[in-house]
Amino acid sequence: MASRGDIDFIKVQPTLYHNWIKIGFEEALKKAPKYVKHKTKGLALQGKYPVVDQGDTLIAGYIDDEKSIYKGDTPVIIFGDHTRHIKYIDFTFAVGADGTKILKPSSILNEKFYYYYLKSLKIPDLGYSRHFKILKEVQVPLPPRPEQDRIVAKVDILMAQVSTMQKSLERIPQLLKDFRQQVLTQAVTGKLTEEWREGKELEKWNLVFLKDITNKIGSGSTPKGGSKNYKKTGIPLVRSMNIHFNGIKSDGLAFLDKKQAEKLKNVEIHKNDILLNITGASIGRVCIAEDYIVGGRVNQHVNIIRLNEGISPKYVNMYLSSSQIQNYIFNENYGVTRQALTKTQTQNLQINLPQKAEQLEIVQRVDFLLATANEINKKYKILKNKIDSLPQAILHKAFKGELVEQLPTDGDAKDLLREIEELRKEKI
Repeated sequence: MASRGDIDFIKVQPTLYHNWIKIGFEEALKKAPKYVKHKTKGLALQGKYPVVDQGDTLIAGYIDDEKSIYKGDTPVIIFGDHTRHIKYIDFTFAVGADGTKILKPSSILNEKFYYYYLKSLKIPDLGYSRHFKILKEVQVPLPPRPEQDRIVAKVDILMAQVSTMQKSLERIPQLLKDFRQQVLTQAVTGKLTEEWREGKELEKWNLVFLKDITNKIGSGSTPKGGSKNYKKTGIPLVRSMNIHFNGIKSDGLAFLDKKQAEKLKNVEIHKNDILLNITGASIGRVCIAEDYIVGGRVNQHVNIIRLNEGISPKYVNMYLSSSQIQNYIFNENYGVTRQALTKTQTQNLQINLPQKAEQLEIVQRVDFLLATANEINKKYKILKNKIDSLPQAILHKAFKGELVEQLPTDGDAKDLLREIEELRKEKI
């Protein structure tokens, strides 16, 4: 039995129209027939009959044995006793193992109306404990059947519209990613400033090795004792997990005391240093050291790149972030088989370098274009959050009786009480 504290978290219908009633959760259900339960392990990726369990995905796998499929009527609702996932199943299927509950609404309910009501509930997370006990305390709103049907039809339409909007939005992050990479490509190939160069007496771009424009390229190390000896505060130790293309991420940042930091003094981070990941899955990620990290140290997975005077750190960081270098890092020489850049390999990375004036012009133009992309991304996230919240808002209105008009011809849900009584007699 669920505690009253559990139930308090569930948003149950607060007010009902005059011709709605409420019935107990179990009163709204038929008894499901016996069925075979199939463990997820060993299921085929393809087959005749899909297996539905309490997992994230609609279908867990497939079987071919007709004798093992669910023999009851569909549609039914699957409730994940451990996961709280709710699925509407209107096709022939087999039942998954542990935690898969089959709910078959009685004839007084539109099955999808019942499904949508369950989806509207905010069921508290009890971890891997069972949650079905909480549902047993729920009261189900019951409008007249014609109104149920209209509510379902309206919700179906609105949910389909929300789904269409969500699918359209899904393209935006990749479009922005492609746009950013195109901007960098045009920047480091000179296409971004072609018009700007017209009429100016400028030297040609020079293809140089990174070692020729730097006075330091080197990585650090992990203090003796590893993570056990990191401090909660102190001098930052930047690791590969902190380096991202859009800057330093402070999550997971480690700290050293003065004695530990002194042993890594040769890899102290200076203002405008470029930090490059040189090992592991994040190889190639690069950014400029932010002010709050200046004075920190790097470990063996991160290279400090310190440029000579007269070279724009932003331009070189931009070049290292572009597809020219990123593709080179991930080619057959440094790909999944090695996932490492040596100091020599880093020194020999080639940079196409314009004069300082053009470097600054490129940086200015790229900053503007990327700032525009970032603004679009912010608006995208706001819009996505609003659209993602629409399903619950739709269901909230549906079960307040505000989604469709009530009609005199609907009758009164109290008339359904007689049907409920008849159903109870059948169970006795």
